[in-house]
Amino acid sequence: MDNNTILVTGISEPLLHLIDERASQKGGDRAAYIRDLIEHDIYGSSVPDFSLNTSEEKHSFTHQSRKRPFNPKQWKEDMFVLTNRASEIPVLPSEAFTRESIYGDHD
Repeated sequence: MDNNTILVTGISEPLLHLIDERASQKGGDRAAYIRDLIEHDIYGSSVPDFSLNTSEEKHSFTHQSRKRPFNPKQWKEDMFVLTNRASEIPVLPSEAFTRESIYGDHD
């Protein structure tokens, strides 16, 4: 693995403390935790797996699985299921989309 560095500025001390806590709970260090978050965001894994690869790699989290490639057949099947079950989706009343219903008392 290349030893590349990314400088991130503007992170508050309380946030760094929370990052370190989370990394320690997951069994790694700050760099491994942040690397895993970036991979999760880039590769789009639905559920992050922060467990360690091996006991020897205490600084590294498991590699995230990549998004599955687009499958036109599966997409067509998914759309068929969605359109056939559309009648089961409840219709929301028009007041569900008013400004007041969304923001409440917040101005």
